[in-house]
Amino acid sequence: MTSDRVRSLGLACAVVALGCTGSAPVDDPVPEKSEEDAMDLVEISNGAITVGALPALGGRVVVLRTTDGENLLHSDPKFWKAPFPKPALETPFAPWNGRIVWVGPQSGFWSQQEVRPEITEAGWPPDPFNEAGRFEILERTPARLRLIGPLSPVTGLVLEHDYEITGERTVRMAVTASNGRTEPVSWDLWPNTRVRPEGHPYVPLGPVEPLRVDGPDPGQEFVGAYPHEVVDGWLAMPPGAQPEPGQRRLSAKAFVRPSQGLIAFFHGRHLLVIRAEMVPVEELHPEQAFVEIYRGAGTEPEHSILELEMHGPYETLAPGASMSFEQTFEVLDYDGGDTQADHLARLAELGP
Repeated sequence: MTSDRVRSLGLACAVVALGCTGSAPVDDPVPEKSEEDAMDLVEISNGAITVGALPALGGRVVVLRTTDGENLLHSDPKFWKAPFPKPALETPFAPWNGRIVWVGPQSGFWSQQEVRPEITEAGWPPDPFNEAGRFEILERTPARLRLIGPLSPVTGLVLEHDYEITGERTVRMAVTASNGRTEPVSWDLWPNTRVRPEGHPYVPLGPVEPLRVDGPDPGQEFVGAYPHEVVDGWLAMPPGAQPEPGQRRLSAKAFVRPSQGLIAFFHGRHLLVIRAEMVPVEELHPEQAFVEIYRGAGTEPEHSILELEMHGPYETLAPGASMSFEQTFEVLDYDGGDTQADHLARLAELGP
């Protein structure tokens, strides 16, 4: 645990003692910063790639692009400036998008808190103290940005993000979660990267029970299943599917045991490759997979969404203990065609 994180945990627990134990419901245990203190977009760049994050909105990454290229992340610039939503129980979930780190499993989003005891079994929404959390800058250089967030009364965690440009077009994105309570908590780390929905995602399938795809819940009206394909050992969920007559939207969630820790995403003249060290099945929460892809489309703009997700090991943290998960994002040039055959030919050239 770094000294920065120790200081932050100590301050959070001193200010919010009840929130550290999770023993008493409170309306808003996280000290608020004024809008004057809330920072707009913060960017790092090496001249070849640019990464932009929002400290005042969960520390999320909302920009990933080559210096002269389009943003590969799905995020609307209208959300990048104050006033930012308040990190509070009454703040509703909104499509701020970009890359955010949740903690899983989803069925347990509200299971380890007492601030809203009536929803301990709810699987939605995600923690508003993380989604809209005010993160502070620990370090900023031209090629590195480190942020630390508040202690969440919902999860008991303090998250620290480390974004670093490590190659010409390669970015390391690491997150460390520390238990700020006086009792153990159990979670996994779940980076969720929302990319441009008009792009093409691919995941290499492993040899044993590699894939499960869940469509919409049976009780959801006017919702159909987003189609997927398996081609030459790759899961594909291409863009372009639209609801049939009588439907309003489509959705599907793929749970993948991949052959390697890799998700590929084609958009225009670029190929984004997300890599992480493989997590053994027995270390994952049984409800989650190492790689998950969520795809939606529909009649409203907010229905069009593509999430590239990974899960770290499910761990129980003693008070003050921490866990980490790391991904690398590499943006490659792509000069091939827009067909699946073209994409697969380029993917065959990727190394492990």
